[in-house]
Amino acid sequence: MRPYPRSRSFQAKSLNRPFPDYSAPISNSTILMSPNQARINALLRKSLIGELLDTQFYLFSVRSKHKGSVTNLQALFANDEALATCSEYFSSLLSEKTPNDPAVVEFQDYHACEGGISLDEYGYESDSDLDEEEETDETVQDNEKSAEVPAERVSQTASVKNFATKGMQRIIPSRRVLVTDTAFNTWQALLDYMYTDEIVFAPLRSQAGSKLKTARRRSLGEALPCSPKSMYRLACKIKHDKLQAKALAAIRSNLTEHNVLQEISSSLTSRFPAILEMEIEILFQNIVTPTIMKDFPTLIQRIAGANLPHGADILTKLHERMLRQHYPRISSPAPASENECNSSPLSGPFKFNWEEPRKPVTVTFT
Repeated sequence: MRPYPRSRSFQAKSLNRPFPDYSAPISNSTILMSPNQARINALLRKSLIGELLDTQFYLFSVRSKHKGSVTNLQALFANDEALATCSEYFSSLLSEKTPNDPAVVEFQDYHACEGGISLDEYGYESDSDLDEEEETDETVQDNEKSAEVPAERVSQTASVKNFATKGMQRIIPSRRVLVTDTAFNTWQALLDYMYTDEIVFAPLRSQAGSKLKTARRRSLGEALPCSPKSMYRLACKIKHDKLQAKALAAIRSNLTEHNVLQEISSSLTSRFPAILEMEIEILFQNIVTPTIMKDFPTLIQRIAGANLPHGADILTKLHERMLRQHYPRISSPAPASENECNSSPLSGPFKFNWEEPRKPVTVTFT
């Protein structure tokens, strides 16, 4: 079959149509690129000429309960410009010769301590982003031997300022700093978020059947899950409101009648009013559920026995919530803001909105 003949006018238009010039450069104005993608492209270009890595961050990754310390330093490699454009904290930290964060110190080549730092010095004993050290027979023997070490020698290993690791290290010409108050996993998730604007939160350990170790085993093409509680603590420290709100929302989404009492008793709750306020709200919503009714007396006993440093805060906030529910005319302090990170004193006495009684209306009949 012969093809359908085209008209002469169509052939003329086709001949006169200019052929596209693919060699001409495309203007940046014609490409809609997100700031995140532009940042990634810049990092890829720097990697081609070897200018990608500026700072090495060293962080602890393992908690040793029998030693009462955090151990196992691991390194993360970052680009200063990429971090500085995303965070005022990093802009200030990386521009100073001496870190302005007391938990970040210059990493020396030699040191007096290689067994980690104490959990008290680390500052967050229940950090879910720290892996638990697996206790073996050799570990128990080492623990027994360490008990025989003189106290003078142990005290020499307590200082963080002189800390650095011996052994094999990757030689890269860049600045090296030690972060002493954050887990390796949390910091890696933070840097990942700064680069890609993506973050994945692991379930809370208080949730039934949560398996953090299994959840962390992902490919390099996916974001590494981190504890929302650990990230909230870090986001408050670096004053990153957006990340702080994401972490708080993740904590809230994982709270149920089955774990809210455990979470409200945690050390992290005692430090952050916004988390306490949120958990009190979840507790109040589930106050008549069988689980809460059964376990609530145990919480009261712990508070009465002075086993919870923030026990008075829990009772005060719960009382405030009950008054707002049943006595709305009573003015109570406003709930804590999601961006409120620092501890605040207990609320003062309540003030009643007193209204002058209306005078009776007198009606005169004529």
